[in-house]
Amino acid sequence: MKINYQMKLDKIINDIKNEEYVPTLLLHSCCGPCSSYVLEYLSEYFSITVFYYNPNIYPSNEYWYRVEEQQKIIDLTSAKNSINLITGKYDVERFYNMTKGMEDMSEGGHRCHLCYEMRLREAAKIAQKENFDYFTTTLTISPHKNSQVLNRIGEKVAKEFGVNHLPSDFKKNNGYKRSVEITREAGLYRQDYCGCEYSKREAEIRKIKSEKKKLREDMKELSKTISLEYMMESDKAITDKILNSQEYKKAKNIFCYIGDYPEINTRLFIEKAIEDGKKISVPLCIDNSNMKAYRINSLNDLKEGKFGIPEPDPEISKEVLKSEIDLIIVPCCTVDSSGNRLGFGKGYYDRFMDEYTGNKLLPIRKKQMVDKVPIEEHDHKIKLIITE
Repeated sequence: MKINYQMKLDKIINDIKNEEYVPTLLLHSCCGPCSSYVLEYLSEYFSITVFYYNPNIYPSNEYWYRVEEQQKIIDLTSAKNSINLITGKYDVERFYNMTKGMEDMSEGGHRCHLCYEMRLREAAKIAQKENFDYFTTTLTISPHKNSQVLNRIGEKVAKEFGVNHLPSDFKKNNGYKRSVEITREAGLYRQDYCGCEYSKREAEIRKIKSEKKKLREDMKELSKTISLEYMMESDKAITDKILNSQEYKKAKNIFCYIGDYPEINTRLFIEKAIEDGKKISVPLCIDNSNMKAYRINSLNDLKEGKFGIPEPDPEISKEVLKSEIDLIIVPCCTVDSSGNRLGFGKGYYDRFMDEYTGNKLLPIRKKQMVDKVPIEEHDHKIKLIITE
């Protein structure tokens, strides 16, 4: 059952209000922005010492920059009671030794829980040594952090060291929203990842995926503005260029997608290639991740598949092995001049092109190219791009 830690904190604060004594609090802070609301809120009732201890931060210059931002937040906070800062050791090797073998775990899992415990244990140790009345962490303000887990860890290390853990769920009562407001109004740096090398990598991937999604939406809207006349003229010119390319002339087995407007209309190419005696295979999606190539002798061999997309009939068409294919005609949503390709989001072609060593060719109309396509590690770059 979930515990309402904000309610528990409210009770402690109400008890403090009825006393003349101002208790001391060691506040572990993950970063200045997250501490902003917490300091504004708790400095009314506690004398606070901010403990900046985060050996997980990557890279090192980011660590020291966050220390500077932490001090700025403290200086900006209008506090009823005192706020001081102590900085823990940047013991980065401790973090890497602790998380060895967990590098590929998703953020928020066991690796993160160990990291929370490492930092909270250090805070509890200092709270015991310096006789603080309470200790707690700003980590519960993050909408990406599980306050139930954090409070359980806090309670665990509190028992070990014989100190009082202050329960919290600082994201409650619009705490996170207020922290964003404070840092925005002050013009302070607000990082876009938790801190460690692995969270940074995940944040970068999330950003790229978001950029890809936006670009797909933009290209979809762009296609609505392009005239059918331009598409037809461009497709004829592109088809002629493909047919005259050395890659086409040398190829015996060609794998080509079935494209219809606003994609390149590849039916023109397929018909001519079959007429030229080329062996043509087209894709059949066999599940949500993979596709296979099946040879067709005519466009009449196609049947309507998922989402109304034409596909080969495996009962009458023969599968073609990837190793037999000399040339792949690759579809795209858009591409840049460096060959960075944006697909349609399912990853079928990137997976299909893994371990493929033959030629790849991407047809695209000039109006549908962009200056730069965001890419991930698994994305295949296409060297040969043909436009009108």
